[in-house]
Amino acid sequence: MATSKGKKETKMRIRAFPMSMEEKYVDDIWKLLRSAIIEILNKNNSGLSFEELYRNAYTMVLHKHGERLYTGCKNVIAEHLKKVSQELKNSVDNNFLATLNRAWTDHQTAMTMIRDILMYMDRVYVHGKNLDAIYNMGLILFRDSVARSGYIRAYLCRTLLQLVQKERQGEVVDRGAVKNACHMLMNLSLGGRSVYEEDFEQPFLEQSAEFYQFEGQKYLQENDSSTYMKKVEGRLNEEAERATHYLDSSTEKRIVRVVEEQLIEKHMKTVIEMENSGLVSMLRNAKIDDLARMYSTMNRVRGGVELMCENMGTYLKSQGRALVNDDDGKTGISFIQSVIDLKDTYEQFLEKSFGNNRQFKQSINNEFESFLNMNARAPEYLSLYIDDKLKKGSKGLSDQEIELLLEKTMVLFRYLQDKDVFERYYKQHLAKRLLLGKSSSSEMENNMIFKLKSECGCQFTSKLEGMFKDMTISESIMDKFKKHLDNSETSLNVDLNIRVLTAGFWPSQSSSSQCSIPTEISSCYDTFQRFYLGHHNGRKLVLQAQLGSADLLATFFSSRKSDDDKCDSRNHILQVSTYQMVILLLFNSKEKLSYEELKVATNIPERDLTRALQSFACGKTSQRILTKNPKSKDIAPSDEFTINDHFTSKLVRVKIQTVSSKGESEPERKDTKQKIDEDRKHEYLFHMNLTFIFTQRISYICLFYFTSIFESSLTITTIEAAIIRIMKARKQLHHSALVAETTAQLTSRFMPHPMVIKKRIESLIEREYLSRTIDDRKMYSYVA
Repeated sequence: MATSKGKKETKMRIRAFPMSMEEKYVDDIWKLLRSAIIEILNKNNSGLSFEELYRNAYTMVLHKHGERLYTGCKNVIAEHLKKVSQELKNSVDNNFLATLNRAWTDHQTAMTMIRDILMYMDRVYVHGKNLDAIYNMGLILFRDSVARSGYIRAYLCRTLLQLVQKERQGEVVDRGAVKNACHMLMNLSLGGRSVYEEDFEQPFLEQSAEFYQFEGQKYLQENDSSTYMKKVEGRLNEEAERATHYLDSSTEKRIVRVVEEQLIEKHMKTVIEMENSGLVSMLRNAKIDDLARMYSTMNRVRGGVELMCENMGTYLKSQGRALVNDDDGKTGISFIQSVIDLKDTYEQFLEKSFGNNRQFKQSINNEFESFLNMNARAPEYLSLYIDDKLKKGSKGLSDQEIELLLEKTMVLFRYLQDKDVFERYYKQHLAKRLLLGKSSSSEMENNMIFKLKSECGCQFTSKLEGMFKDMTISESIMDKFKKHLDNSETSLNVDLNIRVLTAGFWPSQSSSSQCSIPTEISSCYDTFQRFYLGHHNGRKLVLQAQLGSADLLATFFSSRKSDDDKCDSRNHILQVSTYQMVILLLFNSKEKLSYEELKVATNIPERDLTRALQSFACGKTSQRILTKNPKSKDIAPSDEFTINDHFTSKLVRVKIQTVSSKGESEPERKDTKQKIDEDRKHEYLFHMNLTFIFTQRISYICLFYFTSIFESSLTITTIEAAIIRIMKARKQLHHSALVAETTAQLTSRFMPHPMVIKKRIESLIEREYLSRTIDDRKMYSYVA
């Protein structure tokens, strides 16, 4: 904006406020303010002009009389609080808390008004002199003159504690009064909690500890473990709710900790181990809710979960040992089913009661692994169980249920230390399912192999997968053989079905005892042998009759009452094993045969002969083809057998079930153990061993085992191979570390003993694969 150059510029001047004031005028202002403060404290402030009072206070501070105003105000408030303190002492036996709350509320209201009047003093004088703000100064005076005056302080604390005690005993108290008193103590702490803590909380916690110490003893004497937990849970909830509603919220953690210490921590061993109602009783009776309550309660204190785990583990171990010790009275299938049922029970506890706690899960896994491996036959039993579920005709089980059971068996499989033992038995059972056509589903079989492969790797299942591959190849061979018969115009008197298998994939079978096959059937085998060996030179055929089956057309004649009566006949097709076929064909030439005669004529191993005869003479009534003399459930060497002319069945095709066994006999187990030990000892670097099996069908099926004549003799121990792999990578390693790493590598198949590993190390040193260092004989070096 343009201005005239000739116009004289002017400046605004602010005149200084006069800094001096007459003493008489200051006295008058103070008297006015003092009178107003007294009226405010006495709740007679309706006629006051707060604007005028503010200006007067402002004037005093501005003229350097802030100290007089601050000190005078403090003295007036202190004088007033003396009267308030006396009134409270007089009301000790008459509504003390209500009187205190009223006095506290009035004082807060008055101090708010006084603060507003003296706001300029707070902002200028108090802040400059680093004094307490006028409102805080009023609270400090109330604290020192009223709340903490000797008698009132003690009586207030005692009154509050009595009210809390009454409420704990079930009486109804004035929660609002207690809440106001606690909030007053917190406000008097001026942003902290020292007044509240010293005047109430600390005595409150001490009294609570004494109360719950006595109550804990009383609960234990009057209640069982479950009821005790419920009452403890109720007390914890009560104290937390009390702290939330009328104590300061910061007290909740402290009072809950007192209850936990007195009711849980001091008695947790007694409660957990309480006879007939503690943890063991809850586990035995599957009390899911009680276990969940115990876990949530014990999880509050240090060592509670660990003590529960320890007791649960001890009980689970006893249950597992009972199953193992009772093994003599159970089949392998029922043993594994019992273990699965027990695992399901504890999985339910883990999920619904223990919140999938890692410690409980680890404890359960450790105990199952421990007692399952106490049973030396666990790998065999587990394979038997899987075999039972994968066979045709699993009773009342859908595919989904079988799949679920197989998943559970994999959990047990992970616990096994001797997985190579399981592999051998599984291979035997799988072979029988495939060769005898008993597998319920190829999809299920493949799923199971996939599970094993995922768990142990390709090497573990390579032979099992090879068995399935052989079954496919065998079908191709049979097609070629049938074309050969057609082209050569050769006619067989039987329907022949053959399986050609690879020896390295399939379980090795003992060939020390060969079944005596009838001449009319062995000629069919010779025809196939000539065909097969004509296409594959250098291979030897070995009959495995125990794996075959046959269909026999049998005619039964009823006994005649007189010579003139006609003899009625009944025809049935009997589905039998090769051993059973050989036995039955002998009765075409002789009516009665003894056990010893059958043994010599058939050349069948005693155990298999006994099982076959039990199926004929001691099995189901609808399957008793033979009669035994004398009649009994067991087969004796002196027994004699004849055809059962009274045999009848509604079915034309009758399947004779072979008597199932609980597992291997003692001699068979020893033989299997020898083979497993040999497998652990040797690992073929070059394996050229081929095996073939064929089945033939007349109305029956027989199996042959072919083994090539070439087999590599270059072997090295499995343990030594692991040692060499480790040392080749590490170059130098201490004995203990080498043993640990070797064990870790082999655990997926079996658990090697440290002494065995030590012997293999010594062997490698002798053969100069390894050497000891000069300084330390326990330090090994790899020799390239």
